[in-house]
Amino acid sequence: MKLTSTISILTLAISSLSYATITGTISSGGKKVHFGEIETQEIKVLPIESAKDLIEIKLKNDKLNGQPEQIMLSLSDAYKSNVATHYIPQVNGENIKYSIKVNSIPEVLLSKSQLTLSLIIADTKGKFNQIKRLVDIKPASELSKPVKHDKKFSFGIQPEIHHIFKEDEKTVNPVVPVAFILVATATFLLLLGSWVGFIGLNNLFSTLKSTSSGQLLQNISFLMTLVGFEFNFAKYYLGQSIFTTLFYGFILSLSAVYFGSSVLRYLAQNRALEKQ
Repeated sequence: MKLTSTISILTLAISSLSYATITGTISSGGKKVHFGEIETQEIKVLPIESAKDLIEIKLKNDKLNGQPEQIMLSLSDAYKSNVATHYIPQVNGENIKYSIKVNSIPEVLLSKSQLTLSLIIADTKGKFNQIKRLVDIKPASELSKPVKHDKKFSFGIQPEIHHIFKEDEKTVNPVVPVAFILVATATFLLLLGSWVGFIGLNNLFSTLKSTSSGQLLQNISFLMTLVGFEFNFAKYYLGQSIFTTLFYGFILSLSAVYFGSSVLRYLAQNRALEKQ
């Protein structure tokens, strides 16, 4: 029994000797929390009142002599330690330093009533293993912004999606039909001008006396077909569907080929008679 008690006391003594003492200060907004050589169970509270504040951490670990294998500062919810963020401090000999900008702390933590700042040191040999709860941090109510949590996707019936698809344009750019109308009008005027130039204004209507009524009807039909093309393009410009325009254009093209070929044959016959 005495041997067991002695071993327990020695183990406790060795553990206390290997456990590092942390001293230094943690400050923010002109307020400081001091750590002395005498360890106490009291956890002090450091308030932060502005997003512009800076949490200055200046500590000293008497067991350190340079950068350990693993070291970090953990800032977590005082009541749910799984909600946390971590920082890697700078180590120079026994000194541990780091500065945390309050505006860089995640909103999910600033929305909590109280946070806990802890120091974690570890290595594979177990020489510097230590978890030290340093200070509790109390954010001001002004910093506690409501945090929006995205709803997780779940399989099943989803809300109905309402979407209005953009309709296709019923007409093309107005510049296109205007250009077609101008080209068609210019072609029509060029055709009339060529007739006047080649036949002559005096002889243009002189052939009417020798033209049969059937041929005259075909000539008038050909001219009406050309006017129909102009009217079709004008209707398209005023809002007629492109498909309706193409349909009428196809019908007019058949008429133009039929009556146009007849008119050209008649002109060829007249030319042949004039040469005789």
